[in-house]
Amino acid sequence: MNLSSRPFRSFDTYFHLRFGEEFRSGWSLTHPGQVSTASTNDWAPTQWLPQIGLSWLADAAGDTGLVVLFAALVCGFAVAIYLLVRASTTPGIAVVVTAVATLGCMPSLSLRPQVLSYLFLVVVLASWSLARRTGRLPWWLVPLAWLWAASHGMWILGVGASAVLAVAVCLERRGTRGEVLRMLVVPAGMLLAACVTPVGPRLVSAVLLVNARANHFSEWRAPELVTLAAAPVTVLLAVAILFMVCRNGVRPYDVALLGLGCVFAIYSSRTLPLALVVLAPVAAREITLAREARRARPAVHPPGRAELAVVTVLAVGVVVLAPIKSLQDVPADNIRPFAGQLDELPKGTVVLTDRATGAVLLWTDQRLDIPVHGYGDVYTDTELEAYDDLVRLEPGWEDTLRDLGAHVALLPDDTPLAAALEEHGWTIVKKDDDLVYLSQPRTS
Repeated sequence: MNLSSRPFRSFDTYFHLRFGEEFRSGWSLTHPGQVSTASTNDWAPTQWLPQIGLSWLADAAGDTGLVVLFAALVCGFAVAIYLLVRASTTPGIAVVVTAVATLGCMPSLSLRPQVLSYLFLVVVLASWSLARRTGRLPWWLVPLAWLWAASHGMWILGVGASAVLAVAVCLERRGTRGEVLRMLVVPAGMLLAACVTPVGPRLVSAVLLVNARANHFSEWRAPELVTLAAAPVTVLLAVAILFMVCRNGVRPYDVALLGLGCVFAIYSSRTLPLALVVLAPVAAREITLAREARRARPAVHPPGRAELAVVTVLAVGVVVLAPIKSLQDVPADNIRPFAGQLDELPKGTVVLTDRATGAVLLWTDQRLDIPVHGYGDVYTDTELEAYDDLVRLEPGWEDTLRDLGAHVALLPDDTPLAAALEEHGWTIVKKDDDLVYLSQPRTS
């Protein structure tokens, strides 16, 4: 994969760019529009701020700017994980645990707003760790919640994590009723801050809507933890539980962190990176305490400049390695061979695609009508079910195809839908690499 395509290792990046451009061009944040005639849901935008930022950066600096931003996010995330872990352990343990956590997050590190959620969760954990040590109120999490709610739908998990950790801090410090209420004001303030973004309280219902649609999107389904992809989470979880069970003096905050890590690990594939963020400092601390119990007392001291420099160099290495494993990468180069056919289509032509190809076309061919593109919020439940049935060739798929009014299709050539269209008389106009361009037969 060449340098310029690295920000696009996930097809989601393309539709985020398109939606950002629409917001900059006049879409309302309270009642945004649609990019296709095939979606009619009255949806609430949950990622509008980074979408606008991505669109602006693409206009101002092109792919170069997106590459720089991708590198900065990935590098910053790796360094943030290290510093979070390093606060309670030695450099050697911190490097190993950070490597495991970063390796587990690697498939999810792309130019998507969800990476901001990973970074914001690091801030939440570091803030409550400070509150645990000093009793200081982490008031800055309230404005952070506003920013998070404008950036990504996982903001609600940040509020929940803050509520759990606030209670754990109160139990551990045995504060007075007034101190307890003061701590709980923070998660309450975070929830209120999220509700006063330009989108308003609709953000809460938008989160519930996403959760209810897990059957349409695999990343929201419960993960298989006994797999190679989930191995880093399983390893950190096993280490944390094993060492915590084997020692005395486990405190409420330790249990709360472990509990959060477990919840994120089993909730969905999309929250596995959050589980890694939470479990990394827990596992590192438990390993450190176990070494102390064996009188191999490691010296835990703040990182110096030389250490930070080495960590930054290692983080740059993560940027280099991150694109090696793509998610569902459909770079624009794969579609470019069909540019001639697409350019000849009249404005508003409905082009039937799969989700990945449709996401790319939303950005590269904005004058076309792309009914299937993967941004689930804009569809009603009925529409999602119909389009899933279309791809699976379930009964009624021909009716859905007719209702869409698609006269051309650009699909992966190994999909059942592409084969079915050919059997129904659609003509293969062009085939290149993994995609095939088909045209509906003309009727007299």
